Amino acid sequence: MRTFLLIFSAAILAACTPAKVDRTLKDVESYISERPDSALAVLESIDRSDLKSRRSEAHHALLHAMALDKNYIDVTDDSLASVAVRYYSKHGPKKYLARSLYYKGLSYYYNKEYDKSIIEFSKAESIAEVHDSLYLGFVKVLQADIYSTNYNWIGEIESLENALEIYKSLNIDYYIDVAQLRLAQAYIGEGRYEEAESMLKSLIHSGTLNQRLNAKAISSYAFLMGTRPDADYKTAVTYFEKTAQVEGGRYLSKQDYWVWAHALAQTGDLDRSQQIVDMLSSIDTSGTAYYWQYKIAKAQNKTSEAFTLHQKFSDKNNEEVIKALKQSISVVQRDYYQSQYELSEYKTKVNNIILYCIILVAVSAITLIYITARQYKRKKEFELEEYIRYAEEINRQLQNLHAEAYTSLQKKYLSTYRARYEIISSLFEQYVLSRGRKSAEASVYRQVTVLIDNLRKDIASQEDLERTLNSDLGDIMTKFKTELPKLRKKDHQLFGYLALGFDITVISHFMGCTQNTLYIRKSRLKKHIEESDSEYKNEYLQIIS
Repeated sequence: MRTFLLIFSAAILAACTPAKVDRTLKDVESYISERPDSALAVLESIDRSDLKSRRSEAHHALLHAMALDKNYIDVTDDSLASVAVRYYSKHGPKKYLARSLYYKGLSYYYNKEYDKSIIEFSKAESIAEVHDSLYLGFVKVLQADIYSTNYNWIGEIESLENALEIYKSLNIDYYIDVAQLRLAQAYIGEGRYEEAESMLKSLIHSGTLNQRLNAKAISSYAFLMGTRPDADYKTAVTYFEKTAQVEGGRYLSKQDYWVWAHALAQTGDLDRSQQIVDMLSSIDTSGTAYYWQYKIAKAQNKTSEAFTLHQKFSDKNNEEVIKALKQSISVVQRDYYQSQYELSEYKTKVNNIILYCIILVAVSAITLIYITARQYKRKKEFELEEYIRYAEEINRQLQNLHAEAYTSLQKKYLSTYRARYEIISSLFEQYVLSRGRKSAEASVYRQVTVLIDNLRKDIASQEDLERTLNSDLGDIMTKFKTELPKLRKKDHQLFGYLALGFDITVISHFMGCTQNTLYIRKSRLKKHIEESDSEYKNEYLQIIS
């Protein structure tokens, strides 16, 4: 009875419109690239309890990951992308699967788990080559960044050149500019200064770059002028100053500042150079920092200080050795990661073959059983007649027990039926009494509030809740607590409410916490169950899904 009333109340409280949510998600997808901030606001305003299907959950998760990325928010958690990958890997479309794999790899990339990210990018690449050229370009750019992290300039440039060709084929100016800017930066690292200069000048004077890309292009040109063998320090200072005027210099990296400080020292502006050095010294103790401090001290003719800094730099980082080693390692890593992906694909194919073999064996076994069964059919018919006779005798003996059980069930049904309509009767009585009054809506609202509070008090006791569930669901709470003893009392309570059929909105009201907190707790609870050895694992997961 109590279970029925709780479910009935939850149905009243949960007001959802799945079709409207789906239309909203399609609408967001149409403008997410042009207005990512608006898209993110809409997506975060959607109550996840309104996502009534796995398709809606996957679509929302993919768009949410996309909106965060387009708003330059680095997400190191793969939970959103994983939801999308699980659904689209089974149901498609392939275009969405490629994007989901890309954002999953991106979360690993931001977390510096490059071994995992390159595998996800490889999966996304194989699908995007056929189904989504735009995201194939995105994958190439991120692969280039991973190669750059390992000083693999050749791999970086090759990936960026591929990305540039893809964007040109799509005729998307913004992404063409992005690829050209990254390629120019890679040319600097490879020592191809003339190509880098030509490309950066073209970008700066194009007049088509947005503020962010323009600032990055100017700072890259300043970096080139300050680091190439025939450095032009005055030009470098001029362009660094231009970049610093854009949003307080937010687009300047630490390495940009070191090159700027060195250029200032070379042009004789020692005070400003020292100001930058003082600012960076407390936040950057890398080998690169010691290298540029040594260069700045040398430019100021501080021989003793330059010698000391050079020693620190040598102890911290032998640049040539590390570059050579990392170049070799990155090539091995690239081949290893690709091999891992190919191995994963091979295992999938082998598993499919094994599955087909199992099905074939099963069909053969069923055929054999069918033939055998036909041979014993006549014998079984005779035995069946005997069983029918015995069954009739047992049936007569059970009739009295059935009558008693029917009477008990009838009483329980009447009690449940009466309690079911007590809420409606109470609300109708309040409606009739309040009809015509100005305060009618408030009066009925108070009555509903009282009923809901009574329901909440009725299930407030954890012991009472567990007794109800054990009675209705075969001692499920006792099994759950025994098999997952490390869970906290609040986790048991959350599981109980989910077993009763409440959604997160109602549970948050009962438990006095936010919906976001409950989603996190539910996700952790699901993970505990999945990692457990319980024979009822699937049953528990079905209850909380």
